[in-house]
Amino acid sequence: MKIAIDGHPLIPPRAGIGQYTYHLIRALARLEPAHQYLVMYPRLTPTLRTREAPVFAEKCVRVVSESRFRFLVFRARRKLRRKLGLAPAVERGLGPYDVYHATNYVFTHSVKRARRVVTIHDMTLMLFPEWHPRARVRSMASEIARSVEVADHVLADSASTRDDIVKHFSIRSDRISVVPLAADRSFRPLPATEVQRVLSDWGLTRDGYLLFMGTIEPRKNLLRLLQATELAGNRAGPLVIAGADGWGSDEVATRIQSLRRAGRVTYLGYVPDDARPALINGARGFVYPSLYEGFGLPVLEAMACGVPVLASNVSSLPEVVGSAGLLLDPCDVDAIAQGMVRLWEDETLRRDLSARGLEQARGFSWERTASQTLKAYTKA
Repeated sequence: MKIAIDGHPLIPPRAGIGQYTYHLIRALARLEPAHQYLVMYPRLTPTLRTREAPVFAEKCVRVVSESRFRFLVFRARRKLRRKLGLAPAVERGLGPYDVYHATNYVFTHSVKRARRVVTIHDMTLMLFPEWHPRARVRSMASEIARSVEVADHVLADSASTRDDIVKHFSIRSDRISVVPLAADRSFRPLPATEVQRVLSDWGLTRDGYLLFMGTIEPRKNLLRLLQATELAGNRAGPLVIAGADGWGSDEVATRIQSLRRAGRVTYLGYVPDDARPALINGARGFVYPSLYEGFGLPVLEAMACGVPVLASNVSSLPEVVGSAGLLLDPCDVDAIAQGMVRLWEDETLRRDLSARGLEQARGFSWERTASQTLKAYTKA
């Protein structure tokens, strides 16, 4: 098969969907190197500067970029053409191929003859539009609906997301495959000396903090987490927050500054890929009281490192965590605070959750993700 894959999420800095796209491509290439994988990547920025293309060692992967002329011709009209179903066809640049995989909710190009597969990671834009910038809701909500309509097959990161897609769009469940994500192999228990060497750059000490990792946005529930940190006081923490500044974060930023001055919170901003495993390994516990997740990859990464987890009991998180973590109501600040204190003080609990988390994480792998994705291509 010749498979075209949307590489837009690979634009740095890579967030969760970028990690999904990158690791999926590599796992597909390792699993079925006889196929050809064409990664559609926008080399030109809106200011016409050239981005470095992502590098894949696998020989069956080729990164394909639009020419400068083609980019200029279609840039101004792309959104309108997409809405009208007239976006530039992928076949113009690639020639014939078998499957086009839109990895990030929407088809950025039209597809004339190949089969269309789209990954819907979560349904927050449709179910909770108030958690997103208005411009994003206006531009993407209708495009997601159209992607689901025209797709030959839909991939969902979890059964929870699949059920939300079926309920919202009233489509048959057999048009959707649940394909869970996985943690990269770099997320594993690391030697203490290696961990501390990375932590020293931030002035952190191994086993000396609780960690939240994720983009600063409303659905991550950081205001309640910060309230719980304040409520727990010296019985837990301090809390380290690692993640890029997203949107709707002004109130969160104000609260972070207040707790930073009190020595209760450290904010690191975006942490590069090569430092994240050590940062997670160094945490005494990982806290993730999100209001909604299509999957919740950071939680799986923490479990793969053997770090005990506290997470929400909503959406997909119970699927990912299973019985390997503390699950609680994300709207209950008292419960979050009590959970943080338990993670901090109860060494027996931490050992038990660490062992359970490692076992739970072994059930997920990028090889499994790639195998199920290939089955979906064939089904399409």
